[in-house]
Amino acid sequence: MEIANILDLFLLFGAAFTFLMSMYLIFYPHNLFANRTLGVLVFAWAFTVVGYVLGSFESARSFFIKYPHFYGVSTSFTLLFFPLMFLYIKSYLYKDARRFSKGLLHYIPAVAYVVIFMPFFIKSSAEKVEMLMHGFPDWIITIQGVLNIIIILQGILYSVLSLRMLHHFQYFRKQKLSKSQLQSVQWLRFFVIANVFLWIIGASGALTEIVDISYPFNPFNIFYLGLTVLTIVISIFTIMRPQLFAMEEDVVSLLTFNEEDNKPIEDKEQKNRDYDFLLDYFSKEKPYLKNDLKMKDLVEGSGLTNKRITDLLNTRFEKSFFDLINEYRTNEAVRLIKDGFHKKHTLPHLAEEAGFNSKTTFNRIFKKHTGYTPSEYIQLNNY
Repeated sequence: MEIANILDLFLLFGAAFTFLMSMYLIFYPHNLFANRTLGVLVFAWAFTVVGYVLGSFESARSFFIKYPHFYGVSTSFTLLFFPLMFLYIKSYLYKDARRFSKGLLHYIPAVAYVVIFMPFFIKSSAEKVEMLMHGFPDWIITIQGVLNIIIILQGILYSVLSLRMLHHFQYFRKQKLSKSQLQSVQWLRFFVIANVFLWIIGASGALTEIVDISYPFNPFNIFYLGLTVLTIVISIFTIMRPQLFAMEEDVVSLLTFNEEDNKPIEDKEQKNRDYDFLLDYFSKEKPYLKNDLKMKDLVEGSGLTNKRITDLLNTRFEKSFFDLINEYRTNEAVRLIKDGFHKKHTLPHLAEEAGFNSKTTFNRIFKKHTGYTPSEYIQLNNY
């Protein structure tokens, strides 16, 4: 097997470097969950780059003919690129996401690929060589086309979710983020944008294969070159500014301490800021409209710890979690009634829009807060 050009040589060395980088992130620094997730992503990059480099050599077919069981293995890792990117960012920002079980659903496409291609993977070496020499059956070609479409859709979905999560995180913590924490958020945003840029290039290459369009250059060369360069950038940041890759606990700590004056959260002034912050969060985000809202949803959405919210509920709101949520829902139901929503829709539908999960609960809570059932309230006020 001969290496065709300098690009192939660079990608091959880059893949080896990427593998070492993945080991570093998985096992150091501090063995953090977000680092391990990024390490697995970088490992997936390395494995895929190797598969691409082997496939790009003019004599690469001889490699797969000699080792046919390696063919197609790297493809499953491609389906992990964007899910792992999203899970890395989420686990970096939110403590509740730092469990493997939390991300299992995101691995379904990759697992499905392995299951669907199992009839090919379990074939003998001779059968695989026959396909490599004389062409694959139509079902494999069709599934590979579907696979390209799924990867394109993953890029769109996970890029939007990642950018939205970063915006949400920074918006509700603008006054609480230290300089180093802002740098971390900026790094994550750069990371997503870089992946989006590579996705555009990779999607272009996939579309050229689907519609059979020829380019004067191979988009996949740029895509895998970009992955290698991005890994080098990560390495430079890791060496020069390791705090950006060891900030997981620091991001959480901003919810417990005010870094500006380094005073405990129990500080009265800090408690006032948290109270105002939570009121603003309820006003703008309206989390109570989610009919199965739980405390952990409020923790993740607001960024305040469970202990901090509980303290505010007891000392400032002087209500339990559910009492406060139901009060907001009742106020929302009153607003909808005043706007005439009930004239075009049923009361159960109005209850659902206000965040209640059943008509019975709606009637009971509404009467508790207003002294009347919804129907009585409408009749009494001529709405």
